[in-house]
Amino acid sequence: MKPKLLLLLAAMLVSSGLYAQTVNLRFNNYFYGWQRIDSLSNESSAKTTHLRGYQNYLLEVSGGQWSFNTLAQTEEDVIHKVGRGFAYRFYNAYIKGSNLFGVLDVKLGRQNIFAGTGRGTLDGLNLKVKAGKNKEYQFSLYGGALAPYNYDFSKYPEVKKNYHFGAMFSYYGVKDLMASLSYSNKKRTPESYTTFRADSLYNLVERTITFDGPAEQLVGLDVNYTYLVKHNFFAKAYFDVGQKKLYRAEANVRVQINNELRGFAEYVYREPHFSYNSIFGVFNYNKNQEISGGLDYTLKNGINIYGRVGVVLFHIMDMGSQLNSSVSEKSSSIKIQAGFTHPNYGLTVTRYMGYSGESDGVSAYFQKDVYKDKVSASASVNYSNYKLGDYEVDKVNALSGQLGVTFRPMPQFSVDVQGQFLINRIYKSDARCLVGFSYWLFRKL
Repeated sequence: MKPKLLLLLAAMLVSSGLYAQTVNLRFNNYFYGWQRIDSLSNESSAKTTHLRGYQNYLLEVSGGQWSFNTLAQTEEDVIHKVGRGFAYRFYNAYIKGSNLFGVLDVKLGRQNIFAGTGRGTLDGLNLKVKAGKNKEYQFSLYGGALAPYNYDFSKYPEVKKNYHFGAMFSYYGVKDLMASLSYSNKKRTPESYTTFRADSLYNLVERTITFDGPAEQLVGLDVNYTYLVKHNFFAKAYFDVGQKKLYRAEANVRVQINNELRGFAEYVYREPHFSYNSIFGVFNYNKNQEISGGLDYTLKNGINIYGRVGVVLFHIMDMGSQLNSSVSEKSSSIKIQAGFTHPNYGLTVTRYMGYSGESDGVSAYFQKDVYKDKVSASASVNYSNYKLGDYEVDKVNALSGQLGVTFRPMPQFSVDVQGQFLINRIYKSDARCLVGFSYWLFRKL
C-alpha cells in the first residue's frame, strides 16, 4: 500500500467517522528579509534584496479515543527567487488511537519515531501494547517507508530500499525506575544517477551509478532511576550490530545536596556513527570520551548560579606512521563554563582549550514585560574569540545578537518584530529583519 494512500485513508477516517470534541490549532507566519551582494555582477556594490515567508501549521483534532495530528511548514520567496521558490514539508500527519481496548495505542501515517536506537521520520504504522496490572510492561512495534529528505509527497523513494522498522520493550515495574531495550533496522539507499566514465580503451561512455548495501541494525539499552524524587541516575548504551561496535554510551548522576545546591557528574563515550553509504565514511575519524561535572546553586531571588568543568579525551591516529604500525596518541580538550540564569536575564562565560583549539566566549540574554503582558522586549548578544586547533596562529572574533519586540493584544494572537546582526571573518556585517504573527486556537466542540 502506498504511503500516500495510508495518509489519505487516515484523513478520510477522521473527517467521516470521527466526531470532533476538541480542536487545537497553531499558525505562525513570518517574513524574513535581507540583502546580499550579487557575485555575478561586475559592480562590487550591486545588491539584491530578498524577502522570504515561512508558515507553520499545527492541527490536532480529537474525539473520544481518536485524534488526527499534523505539523506542516510552507515557505516561499516573495522578492527574488532562491532555490525552488516555494516548498512544503509535512513533519507529522497521522491518525492516533489511544488506549484502545484498554491496552493498545495506534499511530498510522507520517510520524516521528523516538524509540531508543530507533529515531527518524517514517510513513507507516506504530503499535504500543501495555500489559500488566499497572501497565508496567510496554511493547512498541513500528515499521514503514522512510520519509523523503524534503518531507513532501512528490518523489517517494522505493520502499524496499528505503525502510525503517523496529521494536522497543519498556519496563516500569519498580517505582521510579524505567528500563528499555530497543532494536532498529533501517535502510536508506541514495538515488542512482548517470555520468560518463572511461572504458578499457579510454573512451567516454555513459554509465548509471547505483548504490546498495546492508541495512543498519542497532540495539540499545536505556535505564533511568529517580531516588527519593530528587536524586537521578541515567545510563544508556547503543551498539551497531553490522559494524560490531559500541558507538555511544552515557551515564550521568544528579544529586540534590540540599534545597538550594545540586551537583552532577557525567560520562559520555562517542564514536562517529555514519550510515553505510554516507560520504562522511571516507574521512578519518576517531572515538572520544567526555567526563564532566559541576554544581548549581539557587538564590532566594530565583537566580541560579552554576559552574561546570569537562574534559574530552581524543584517540588520535598518527597518519605519518599509520602505514607501518598502529601508532596513536591521546590528547584532550578542556571546557570550563560558569554563569547565572534567571527567567528574565542571564550570563554565561565559556572557555575552551586544548587539542580542539582555544576559545573565549560570552553570551547574555534579557527579556522584560514592558506593558501588562501585552508588550514584551528581548535581547541577546554572543561574542567569541577563538582559533581552531593548530591550523591557525592568530585568534579571530565573532559577534552576533538580536533585539526583538512582541505585541500580544490578546492571549491567542501575537505580533513579533526582530532585528538580527552578525559580524565575523566571513561577513563584515550581516543585518536581517524578521516580522510575523502567531495565532493559537483551542476549542471544545
